[in-house]
Parts: sequence; C-alpha cells; structure tokens
Amino acid sequence: MHSTNYAKGFAIAGLVFAIAGVFIPFVGVLFLTPIAIIFGAIALYGGEKGKGIAILVINAINLIISPTFWLNVGAGALEKGAYGNLILSYFDVIGIVVMIYLAIRKRN
Repeated sequence: MHSTNYAKGFAIAGLVFAIAGVFIPFVGVLFLTPIAIIFGAIALYGGEKGKGIAILVINAINLIISPTFWLNVGAGALEKGAYGNLILSYFDVIGIVVMIYLAIRKRN
C-alpha cells in the first residue's frame, strides 16, 4: 500500500506537532495536540501507517501523562461555564479513537 503525497506531508507535520506538544507544557496539550491528532488522522487515512501510528502513540501518551489534560477534564466536569475545557478533552479522546480505527482498518 502506497501513501499519497498529501499524507506524507501531514504525517511529517503531525509528528512535529505531536513531539512539540509533549515538550511544551500547558499550551502543547491545549493547542498542539488537537492539530497533531487531525494531521495524524489525515496521514493514516492517506496510507502513512508508520508515521501515523507514531503520532497516535505520542499523542495518547501525552494525554495520559499531561496534568493539563486531566485538569481540563476536571474543570469541564466540575466548574460551571467550563464546557469548553470538557469539549476540548472530548475532542482529544475521540480523535485518538478515530486514529486507532484508521490504524487498524483494512484498506481496499
């Protein structure tokens, strides 16, 4: 299975955003990880399995170890008017699930 040119570009950009998201506290999980998830999903859809799975693993580990992610979950669940925090957390989790699906699916 060959990947497309756009998938290669999104895969490289996704890796850059995923790695930067790990090393930039607070802002990484809030702003870089969602971009890396979108780019990783596009890369996986386009056939870039290797880099796409690397993006998936980096993002999943980042969300698990990130205090910012868990504070967003807590704030969205406990504080009135903090629904944006919870929506961002849901987006990250749903994006990881979509990436898992794209990584394990069989392409025609």
